[in-house]
Amino acid sequence: MNSTVLLHAVFLFMCFRNAKCIECYQCDSGMADASDCNYLMDKSSPDLKSKSCSSIPNAKFCVKKVAQGGLGTKRFCSALDMGNYCNYVKQPGVDREYRSCVYTCGSDGCNSAHLLKPVNLFFFSTILISLYMGTI
Repeated sequence: MNSTVLLHAVFLFMCFRNAKCIECYQCDSGMADASDCNYLMDKSSPDLKSKSCSSIPNAKFCVKKVAQGGLGTKRFCSALDMGNYCNYVKQPGVDREYRSCVYTCGSDGCNSAHLLKPVNLFFFSTILISLYMGTI
């Protein structure tokens, strides 16, 4: 009897856990009140926190769109995997082309600024030290 209750409790916990919405940074550097939303945003800013994507049906991804040339950065939730790519876009009435990039990810708060994670930093440092010592 106790094992049945425990099994049901675990099942319910897993259902609620999977139903939790993803949380993403949601901002637009072009808006007057979003000065912290630039490409290299400061995550320590009290005004900039990842937020639930519950208002977007089936949201599973966080997206960061970056457009150079003063066009800005936009972070938002998406139900679609928009991929990771860069291309050149031309704005109407402007002779220049601007580089525009899209980054899509699927974990909470993953659309912040791109920084080296501690594991990546350790791996990169180990390779550099090995190269310096002549072991590779």
